[in-house]
Amino acid sequence: MRKCGIGLMGLLAACVTMAQNRPNLIFIMADDLGYGQCGLYNDDLAVGDFDPFFTKLVAGYEEPRQAYTPEEALEFSKRAMPSLRKLGEGGVVFTRAFSPSSLCAPARLSIATGRYPQKHGAYENVDVVNGGLQPGTHLAERLHEAGYACAHIGKWHIAKHDDQVVADVLARHGINENPGMKAIAKQHPDIVDEIAAAGYEGSVDKDQNPLRHGFDYYFGYNHHGSPFYDSSIVWENYGHAGRQSGYNTEVFTDKAIGFIDGALTNGRPFFVQLHYHAMHDLLQPNAPDKYVRHFNSTSYDLGNFYGHLYALDANIQRLVDFLKDNGALDNTLIVFTSDNGAMAGGPSVLPGNAPFSGHKGTFNQGGIRVPLLCSWPAGIKQHRVLDQLVSSMDILPTFLGAAGLDVPQDLDGKSLLPLLATDSVAEVRQQMRWAGIDARRWGFLINTSFKNYTTEVAFAPGGWAMLRGDYVLRFVGSVEPQVYRESPDGAAPRYALYDYVRDPAETTDLKEQMPEMVESLKAEYEKQTLDFAPPVKWNAGKWKEISGQSTP
Repeated sequence: MRKCGIGLMGLLAACVTMAQNRPNLIFIMADDLGYGQCGLYNDDLAVGDFDPFFTKLVAGYEEPRQAYTPEEALEFSKRAMPSLRKLGEGGVVFTRAFSPSSLCAPARLSIATGRYPQKHGAYENVDVVNGGLQPGTHLAERLHEAGYACAHIGKWHIAKHDDQVVADVLARHGINENPGMKAIAKQHPDIVDEIAAAGYEGSVDKDQNPLRHGFDYYFGYNHHGSPFYDSSIVWENYGHAGRQSGYNTEVFTDKAIGFIDGALTNGRPFFVQLHYHAMHDLLQPNAPDKYVRHFNSTSYDLGNFYGHLYALDANIQRLVDFLKDNGALDNTLIVFTSDNGAMAGGPSVLPGNAPFSGHKGTFNQGGIRVPLLCSWPAGIKQHRVLDQLVSSMDILPTFLGAAGLDVPQDLDGKSLLPLLATDSVAEVRQQMRWAGIDARRWGFLINTSFKNYTTEVAFAPGGWAMLRGDYVLRFVGSVEPQVYRESPDGAAPRYALYDYVRDPAETTDLKEQMPEMVESLKAEYEKQTLDFAPPVKWNAGKWKEISGQSTP
């Protein structure tokens, strides 16, 4: 396909050509990978750009298996993802991409539907696991209807669990009512292990199974994380897959390659969502030695983290090699991103989300800024690095556009096709918003709380952020006493304004210098709350404080 101009006729001609030769589509998503941990994005990063509090915590590690230097972490991060770098250097790299949420379940639900999570009543993970995907909303259905062979492999986490799994186990013990897992653990502790072995933790309510939302094949887990080895929470289509053997980064890649092989054999274009478990959670057990030995470190945490990341990259290369060997690489659009910012702390090592402050669960850029790149040899004729304001909500609309399908006009996600298939430099959007829980449990900031990882989430305030142009206005709701160490007596709601472009670490609050900007962004946010749905499960009072609406 020849490179088109930015005019309407050129774009239409490109779309017609692609409709006649529909590309294959692959959506790769890492879990909790930080912007600063992704080598393609940190060429200009220096140790001085690291979050100083996070760096201080690392310097204070007394346990040798944790201790490492910032310099060592930066060096490892720059060489952990050579395959991803190669894809980016041949495609389009977006440097100002944001997730629609700082938490995985609301972000993934929003990405799947192309709509802000607040429209689904999703402000915290609990809202998604208690509500989940609604019929007819996953954009993959449109690709399936257009003839694509569709598979979801890896983390789902946008659905309720299948309570029938528990009911079946209870019935085997002559128990006819399900009192809930907490009550079962107290009343029938001997049954809990049996429920776990049946795969309940990773199960999917049948109405929210991928097979009912546009996918022909499902191999994955409906949970925040999965063990790297010997997982008992993985399901295949509608059935429990039993205890898994192998390292899941490799197993998920195997399943993706197998599905693609079948689609190519049958002459069908394919859409594959490959949503890896890495780099989520405690990163235990360790990555296979063949990946870890690429990094010579005395720090278990540092070597293990970058071992898992190198494994992810190596398996992306396995997928690319398979496509190339089968003549399918040129006409395959591959998109890579992370669901949200890094947890950044302990096993999730430096650089974390540098040069941005904060981490997963917060509305600082560290929680919501993500890598986003597209590779498509037949469709992208010129490597470009673009700074348009884009969102991971744009990924599936882009796939629809690349497949020659109409993109629904009521989506919050936008097709990035003009930026890929032509030399357009047009804006995608001028603003974005975020709203929900603003918690510190998911990273190093838990060290500033009187609470711990388990308890802080119940006390964390609500918050929101409104970004337009170079500025972002952030709001944090009321804080109770004895939650955070900087305000032991509690704190009233507060605003802060930052020039996030010139001050990426958000160190200088401009609200006193720019009161008109504050009021303008407040007014814009308040206007946008009109489409907020009540939370499915999250705290009603905290929702009221960030929405301006009555409690549900």
